[in-house]
Amino acid sequence: MSMELLAPAGSRKALTAAVQSGADAVYLGGPQFGARYSAENFTIEEMKTWVDYCHLYGVDVHVTVNTLVKEKEIESLKEYLKQLNKIGVDAFIVQDMGAVEIIKKTVPDMTLHASTQMTVTSLEGVKYLEDMGFSRVVLARELSEKEIEHICKNAKAEIEVFVHGAICMCYSGQCLMSSILGGRSGNRGRCAQPCRLPYDLLENGKTVKSGYVLSPKDMALVNDLGTLKRIGVTSLKIEGRLKRAEYVSAVVGVYRKYLDKGGNVSKKDMQELLDAFSRTGFTDGYFKGNLGKNMMSHDTPSNSAENKFTDEAKKRAAEDANIRKINTGIMGTLNIDAPLELTMYDNDGHYAYAQGTLKSEKALHKPMDEKRLRDQLSKLGSTPFECDDINITLDDGITIPIKEINSVRRECCESLINQRQMREKGRELDFEIEHSNRKNTNIILTCEVSDEEQFKAAVKNNIKRIYAPNDLVGTLKDVPDDVEIISKSADIFCEENIKTDGVLVSSPAAIYKYKDKEIYGDFRLNVFNSQTAQHYGDLKTVTLSPELNLHEIADLCENTNANLEVIGYGHIPLMMMKNCPIKAMGKCQNGKMIYKLKDRKREEFPIVCSKGCIAKLLNSKPIFMADKIADLKKLKINSIRLIFTVEKFAQCDKIIDMYKRALNGEKNVQSMTENTYTRGHFYRGVL
Repeated sequence: MSMELLAPAGSRKALTAAVQSGADAVYLGGPQFGARYSAENFTIEEMKTWVDYCHLYGVDVHVTVNTLVKEKEIESLKEYLKQLNKIGVDAFIVQDMGAVEIIKKTVPDMTLHASTQMTVTSLEGVKYLEDMGFSRVVLARELSEKEIEHICKNAKAEIEVFVHGAICMCYSGQCLMSSILGGRSGNRGRCAQPCRLPYDLLENGKTVKSGYVLSPKDMALVNDLGTLKRIGVTSLKIEGRLKRAEYVSAVVGVYRKYLDKGGNVSKKDMQELLDAFSRTGFTDGYFKGNLGKNMMSHDTPSNSAENKFTDEAKKRAAEDANIRKINTGIMGTLNIDAPLELTMYDNDGHYAYAQGTLKSEKALHKPMDEKRLRDQLSKLGSTPFECDDINITLDDGITIPIKEINSVRRECCESLINQRQMREKGRELDFEIEHSNRKNTNIILTCEVSDEEQFKAAVKNNIKRIYAPNDLVGTLKDVPDDVEIISKSADIFCEENIKTDGVLVSSPAAIYKYKDKEIYGDFRLNVFNSQTAQHYGDLKTVTLSPELNLHEIADLCENTNANLEVIGYGHIPLMMMKNCPIKAMGKCQNGKMIYKLKDRKREEFPIVCSKGCIAKLLNSKPIFMADKIADLKKLKINSIRLIFTVEKFAQCDKIIDMYKRALNGEKNVQSMTENTYTRGHFYRGVL
């Protein structure tokens, strides 16, 4: 079975270019809920036209519904899903688990594809999504050939991988950098790309390197198409919904060529890809396991290509391009004193029939011969069809006007077009959000620690639930009997021997793996609305996204009975990176916290190494809400978590004491020094 070539369509011209260049499917965004807000995108009315256009060529249309959905947007989402269903789109690409639940209750027959924003890095993650009804999973870009092969060989779902285009430095779906620093959430299609800005790498406070240390090159796996087919990949995805039509034409054209013919990519064709767009060349680093400096574009974050496009690529990107043809056959019958009858058929099993209104007559002069009728029927130039098989049954000595032949041919073509564009529409259902009977409760304080000193500070302050890294748990001593230790599993899933009855998880994969444990959901599950909270409602605790403001949290609480936790203190992780920026700059901190990144505003962001050599970039300032605890107490939440990463014992001790006194009703709790903390999104939220 051949692999699908899936192309980006961020504009009308780009969609035309993708189809005319040989894409098997396109992915695009509508006016709402798509993760490329700044793309041209399509109105519903336009989308209907373009869905028909794609279906004519046998090209499937996958619509991105892959942003995180706020509570107040749920009703709009329900209506939007029905509109998309009516126009016959083929699949939804989804990130938000709440959106998935809404889709299943609104348009239950729609095909579901799991977005790369779901951060699926393992077979366990795929299995979880299969159980939810997903037919396809888009894997994280960070996976190697071996990891992808293991998933493909053991999964029921189709597997889609990115093969060309931009790489985010952070695992998709886990980046909060644009959100925290500027209020523009990458999880809602508004990323401002702070990763493409210059930074200084600080070692113990001194600048040792400078440049675009978070700016990867674009990926290109055009030389690995045979390998991808061998290991079982279903769909090859090209990134680029913000790219121009000529780029789409060039890239799709080259990949189509080598999918069809195989073999090694010529220097000429590789140069065509480089000329279309590149950041000082391409990388296959994640796929081949060659991480480090060669994956990065440290000197420039921008396009270093000349944006030269071949004449062929330009032709395919023209708005009126009619290069791609659909193979058809024609059967024609013209008998004496009978109208012309035509049947057109294609290789996909569609048949169209048309009959003329004029009857043939006995020829007085030159009768119609088979060659002339064949030539007339094969004149399909302005249509999307070409004919390589015409069978004629023709009585001798008869004639019919050429105008009549043309008319019947056009009618037959139009009928075949309609046949190819027809799609069966799925069911549409109505459902109402169920309101909860949630009450205000006594909020408890929990702590997440990174080392033993922080753990001791939490115990000293009588914290009864403490989240600790699984590797740390086994080393902790003198744990009081009434203290509940919850092992924190890896931020990016990897199989571990969890040492406690309870586990804090960051992914659906971990939920699937540790289903026999008491599971606590971390903020990386991206719980943005009540339906996502309800999806995870069986977990012991569901931690809400730190991108929500107080009003949004309050709205969410009214429609769920899940046990809810918020992050009330801590240096929020902005990025999770497989390609460590420290190593890529020729350094390594070997588990010590001696490196930071400094931006143009002179803010310093600590880099922490976590399990699996995943680099974690922390915000320069912690969230602090002890002096605003009254605002948190108004919410119908169950617990507030304090996250400690870079803090020493004394600082942890002081901060916990502040929050405890505030929760106990003490007024005038001391705040931290001005400009040393942030309120996170509690008072602003994200776009």
